[in-house]
Amino acid sequence: MNNQTENLDTKSLERLLLDESISASFIKKSLSFPLVIINNDENQQLADWILDNEEDFNSNLQKYGAILCRDFKVETVEKFQSLTEMFPNDFLDYNILSSPRYEVTNNVYVSTACPEDQSIGMHSESSYALNHPNRIVFCCIIPPKVKGETPIADNRLIIKNMSPDLVKKFLNLGVMYKRNLTGFLSKSWEDVFQTSDRKKVEKQCELNGMSYNWKSDSHLELTWTKKGVWKHPETGDITWFNHALFFNKYSLNKDLLSFITSDNELPSNTFFGDGTEITKEEIEHIKEAYKKATIEFRWKKDDVLFLDNMLMSHGRNPYQGERKIVVSIS
Repeated sequence: MNNQTENLDTKSLERLLLDESISASFIKKSLSFPLVIINNDENQQLADWILDNEEDFNSNLQKYGAILCRDFKVETVEKFQSLTEMFPNDFLDYNILSSPRYEVTNNVYVSTACPEDQSIGMHSESSYALNHPNRIVFCCIIPPKVKGETPIADNRLIIKNMSPDLVKKFLNLGVMYKRNLTGFLSKSWEDVFQTSDRKKVEKQCELNGMSYNWKSDSHLELTWTKKGVWKHPETGDITWFNHALFFNKYSLNKDLLSFITSDNELPSNTFFGDGTEITKEEIEHIKEAYKKATIEFRWKKDDVLFLDNMLMSHGRNPYQGERKIVVSIS
């Protein structure tokens, strides 16, 4: 294990391994995440196993940030939904969207519906919003034939990989977000807020601490500021938890940028909390910090991946062939 976990109590993992119906490993010896739990009993259901080991399961999820469960034969969306219903869901429904996501059943969504030839940048779910989920659970119903991995990164390692001066800057200033909702190079404000009632939009903005400016009937500009560096409420870990990279103009698709003639047309951008620019060099430094903290694995049918949302970031690689990954957010 690396320094991140070598001093942590291992008793909860040792107790899990006393159960001969499962085995545990890591994908890479150099990175102690995700913890991979492999089912050795074809009659064992994942929900039952988690209930029997709930305290140790939750302890290991907070320790490693990610747990990948394999060979439990979850098989269908319905079985996955049944599994996720065992977890408390205090997260509010999506009401300010940043990417297309379609609910297939109660609190189970098709993983972001982005064109298959495009990648989705690394991010922690809704880290830009007033409310964010604690746990993200993915399930592989149909694995893609080519690529389509869901890269994951340890937000604690991202902090360690960054220059102390830059971390301190984000810690002191936070992150300012700006979105231009036009329906042209970005989603429309109606799609983002899931309403065409401007008064309801304005109320949502106020509830979420967002400044809003109606540039025109079709153009809504949003601005707000949040912390960039957080302390995990249960583990006490210092973690990189924001969308500073994801929403920054230097992370946007190059083809998209070629259509943009002014910053007012940018779908999104990020700044330090005082409004100063995050430079291209600083963004490249952050990208490298993510890269060093990221691991990828090939999806297998019935894989279930649990993420502590504040400890882990995730993304998506381009893929070929049918791919059905569903997700539950709580």
